[in-house]
Amino acid sequence: MEETLILAGRIFDGVADAPLENAYVVVGDGRIRGVGPRSELAVNLDRFAHVLELAPDSTLLPGLINMHVHMSFSSGPDVMGDHLRESEQTRTVRAVENLKMALATGVTTIRDCATCNPVAFAVRAAVESGIMRGPRVIAAGEGITSTGGHCWFCSTEADSEVEVRKAVRAQAKAGADFIKLFSTGGNTTPGTNALAAQFSEAEMCAATEEARRLGLRTASHAHGTPGVRNSIAARVTTIEHCSFLEPDGMHYDAEQVQIIADEGIYVCPTLFRAGTKGLDAADPGLSEAQQALFRTQKMRAELVSRLAGQGVKIISGTDAGVAHNTFADYPGDLALSVEAAGLSPLYVLKSATSVAAEALGLPELGHIAEGKAADLLAVQGNPLEDIHALEQTRMVMARGRLVT
Repeated sequence: MEETLILAGRIFDGVADAPLENAYVVVGDGRIRGVGPRSELAVNLDRFAHVLELAPDSTLLPGLINMHVHMSFSSGPDVMGDHLRESEQTRTVRAVENLKMALATGVTTIRDCATCNPVAFAVRAAVESGIMRGPRVIAAGEGITSTGGHCWFCSTEADSEVEVRKAVRAQAKAGADFIKLFSTGGNTTPGTNALAAQFSEAEMCAATEEARRLGLRTASHAHGTPGVRNSIAARVTTIEHCSFLEPDGMHYDAEQVQIIADEGIYVCPTLFRAGTKGLDAADPGLSEAQQALFRTQKMRAELVSRLAGQGVKIISGTDAGVAHNTFADYPGDLALSVEAAGLSPLYVLKSATSVAAEALGLPELGHIAEGKAADLLAVQGNPLEDIHALEQTRMVMARGRLVT
């Protein structure tokens, strides 16, 4: 077995609170075969097929995990219209290009939260087989929504406990890695109501019960408070957005949040800076759409801060693919969690590595340790001190294969 030695100024393993300085990692057959300080490394390096020596001020860390994307979405102002106009083949090409874009920024795993089955599972298989280089794909395939509900154009529609159970079984049969539920409406689907629940508590509980029976985790899109409450009652694995929206704005419910924390439900708040990068919120010349993006961003940053402060496990994901939100700036989105939400770089880095892997139920990811997957990212600088170092990509390795 050929092995590659990587020498780095420091290693953040995704789990420890401090980095390992002046360290090395050995990679072989897609796995990490060794890690430690250089002082423990044998002097003779001839046994390694390749030696990669990174800059002295570099940091090697686990490849990033984006826990919420829609890989076939256009990122345009009319995502649903684009989806309906485009052929399945075009959507597949778009998904491939989006994944390439993500990989270049150090994202080595994505969790796709609703893409039509033929596209989602074909792209996942292409990555798995090595036909294409991209982040590993954890795919729900089609979501489960109510008739005419949020993302109906890439979901199965169900309107009763029986239909919801059948939809879960159908997705499991099709090969879903997890089940995506749309508990409320959302902005991507005109005519839906983001404030109202699309499923009753009993229907949500039926869905999660069926998923657990089949060994599948669940993710619930929930903006309006009724949908958030139903998601909590159903004990979903992760709540997406978790906005606590009511007609007059966000009404943070500390009592319900405590249940989220106590039950170990993860929250993916989908905080992203796309559409506002380089703009000033105080600029009077901003368009109404730009002002709306800033308002949403501020609300979501406040939500993230309060959730983390109450002990909820935050996982990072950006909703890449929705309007104004591309796959090209995940490091910048993570920086926003530090700067706008007040989280520490350490917390944010874990939310995009080891904690995200924990939420996926895939302990081989998000951690630099012997036996783990060789998904690695090298950046210039120390992201534990300055999160913007994540934007200085120097090397990406996916499944032990060098990408950049």
